Amino acid sequence: MVTGALAGALIGAAAGYLFFTDAGRSIRNRIEPAVEDLRREFGRFQKTIEKVGEMANDGLRVVDEFNAARAQSSFPDPGTSH
Repeated sequence: MVTGALAGALIGAAAGYLFFTDAGRSIRNRIEPAVEDLRREFGRFQKTIEKVGEMANDGLRVVDEFNAARAQSSFPDPGTSH
């Protein structure tokens, strides 16, 4: 409980410093572009992951279609002799 109170006090002090002092505003102004770049990169990463998921779904669909077509095929089983 004491650890939680100390952590809360430290976070509150840091937030107060960053939001209510001139030095804190200066730090925020320097950090803000980096945070915005990081947010943009995470957005791009999320879109990449979504595309990979779509490709995987398309691949599974193609495999399912192939297997369904193969099951309906009129060609003899390759294990059968002629």
